[in-house]
Amino acid sequence: MAKKERVEEMPDFGNMKIATDTETVEQLVEVPKKAKREEPVRMQSRETTADEPVNCLRNERIIVRFVPSPSAMVQTKGHVLWGGMAEGARRSFVVPRLRSGQYVNVLTDNEMAFLEQAMRLEKGALSIYNKRDNFWDDNNPEGCGKVILFKQDNYLDLSDPLDYIKYKVLLANKDYICPSMQELEDRPKATYQYVIVSENAEVQMNLSKNDAKMECFMEYGAVRNDKDTLRTILEILTGRPITYQTKLDFLQAKVMEYIEQDPRRFLNTIKDVLLPAKVLIKRGVEAGIITRRNDLYYYDGSPMCEMSEDSTLTNAAKYLTSVKRQELKYTIEARLKEK
Repeated sequence: MAKKERVEEMPDFGNMKIATDTETVEQLVEVPKKAKREEPVRMQSRETTADEPVNCLRNERIIVRFVPSPSAMVQTKGHVLWGGMAEGARRSFVVPRLRSGQYVNVLTDNEMAFLEQAMRLEKGALSIYNKRDNFWDDNNPEGCGKVILFKQDNYLDLSDPLDYIKYKVLLANKDYICPSMQELEDRPKATYQYVIVSENAEVQMNLSKNDAKMECFMEYGAVRNDKDTLRTILEILTGRPITYQTKLDFLQAKVMEYIEQDPRRFLNTIKDVLLPAKVLIKRGVEAGIITRRNDLYYYDGSPMCEMSEDSTLTNAAKYLTSVKRQELKYTIEARLKEK
């Protein structure tokens, strides 16, 4: 009978590798290293799962630009107090509050979740409902409840979490911070103190602004000696009446200021197809032929507009330029010649 050889079974080590003569334990086993303190996450492009918040940061810089307000005392551009703010002065903007005293939530749920991860904060650290160490308290040195702006251009990097939060705080101050240059042109508010301008859009805006200036000068050249037209343009732009006795050189100087400051708005005004009719109406008011009451216009006691309309300057101009009102227009022009 053959002798059986004794075979010793190796213990089961699962997936563990056994070091060979050429390998050391350190090569096979990952020794955990001491974790380093990580900086807040900036803009990164990476894949996200359904459970992860979407990255709200973006690779963009914005300019928060001071909006000068006219002052009767200081009208010289370059003066330290020009525009209603001294050089070196600063203004603070905080998170608005509701009537209940609760903070307005300037972040969406997704923004809050992502920024808490990006800034290595505990979950809920950016909640507006925290009773202690509230991030949005303007007296909290660790928070971001106050944003300081200067008269000079202020820059924010929207790929940086803290700058992004400042941007959202500013947007929440809707009465004082205009969200874009287009909004400032289309719906200006007397309360606006700053406007947000995309740095990329700033370059394009400067190019288009120069083109607009060139067109302004061409249009202005055709009416530069027409007092009535210049006065009407300035009244539309300023919203204030200008007397007939105003000298031509003064009107020309004011028009040049508007071309420099806001060429697109001036261009829209001077290229308005209703401008000649508006000039005629203004002349009619000064001559006593047309009556103006509460910014509404009347001829022989009748409103100068179609049914269901108010006789504003624009509607009165449309009224005079319509085909069926040409006789009335000729009548007003004839009466003005007699004056």
